[in-house]
Amino acid sequence: MSYFTIGSTGLVGSHFLSKAIESNGVNQIFTLTRKEIPTENDKLIKIVSKDTNEWYNIIKESKDVPIGSTFFSSFGTTRKIAGSGENFVKIDHGINYLSFKSAKESGKYDTAIIVSSRGSNKDSFLLYLKTKGKLEQDIIDLKFKRTIILKPGILLGKRETPKDFNNTSGEIIGSFFRGTFIGNLIGYPVYAEEVAKAALKLSLEPIKSDGEVITVSSEELIELAK
Repeated sequence: MSYFTIGSTGLVGSHFLSKAIESNGVNQIFTLTRKEIPTENDKLIKIVSKDTNEWYNIIKESKDVPIGSTFFSSFGTTRKIAGSGENFVKIDHGINYLSFKSAKESGKYDTAIIVSSRGSNKDSFLLYLKTKGKLEQDIIDLKFKRTIILKPGILLGKRETPKDFNNTSGEIIGSFFRGTFIGNLIGYPVYAEEVAKAALKLSLEPIKSDGEVITVSSEELIELAK
């Protein structure tokens, strides 16, 4: 199995990259990032482009990617980092969607995997959840042979770049109550490494039917990771 990933420098993406490198079921991992990844491995083919507008052609025209590969994204941002709600949507939905669209148009990818969020809903009045929900639906509409949507709750793990106060507070609370009744009530906090393990496990399984959509809750991610 071969993978093409975006978001490999982030919390979930970095774990997914490590797990894919370790897996005997993975032959190649192509990474497209804005900055160099320090990891070195024979399986790893690194592509660096600071201009995300170039990503779509890079993805669409990557001739070395084998047919039947998997496209994986944990790419995303926060409203605070983006600077505004409009920029958040342009990055979190826009870059992701156009990347998946380019992957589909290339004809190289059977499986699409997106790391979304618990509570995502295209009809939500909350911008973050609405954006995630719309992205999910737009990727489903591209009609890959298999679409896997991961919907983790509060993400736990050491981040290279700290998020805003609300996210940090949520992680502290989630870590403290994980595995308890209260933790379950607040949506099953999950470690980024567990999300990565579950994603890899699901992607290595055979496609059961053309056009299948697999949606995985935070609780299910934890169980799959075991």
